[in-house]
Amino acid sequence: MSLMLLGILNSQAAGGGGVPAYDLLETTTLTSTTSSITFSGLGSYSDYAHLQIRAVHRDTRTSLHSAIALMRFNGESSNYSFHRLVGNGSSVSSGFANYAGIYMGLSSTNQTVSGNFASTTCDILDAFSSTKNTTVRSLSGHSLGSVLLLSSLWRVTDPITSINIFPDDSNSWVAGCRFSLYGIKGA
Repeated sequence: MSLMLLGILNSQAAGGGGVPAYDLLETTTLTSTTSSITFSGLGSYSDYAHLQIRAVHRDTRTSLHSAIALMRFNGESSNYSFHRLVGNGSSVSSGFANYAGIYMGLSSTNQTVSGNFASTTCDILDAFSSTKNTTVRSLSGHSLGSVLLLSSLWRVTDPITSINIFPDDSNSWVAGCRFSLYGIKGA
């Protein structure tokens, strides 16, 4: 009897509720300094429910202060809000703001250890829905020991057709930065 029950449970687990598949759609690896990168023509990926960006990045800022990676959808420079929670091993801070772009994550600067890049994973939920605001969740960290958790909102219900990623304060990305865009199928 117990083997029968185990077989039933195994057959149900195998049929659904599995881990979603992530399909690599595009990757941009910089060979020189550039002010921003853009993933465009995203309408061709509308059979995906969600998008994910995985990035390693560093910008040209010359101060040790943590830099921020930002992104905008469809060229829009307003209608964004975010919540942030940041920790550095000895303190934690949080905040909320409306901003001119989505806070994607922390970025390493030219003052951090040579060759070290920040790492960010950013989920863009319901990227192609025309009935929901797009929400974003991000987790990032860098070699200075800080970790940043973000939740963001684009207060527009347009499907995303382009994503522009850039460092704050008019800095630029350095050679070696890599930005990969993944698609996640819906259930």
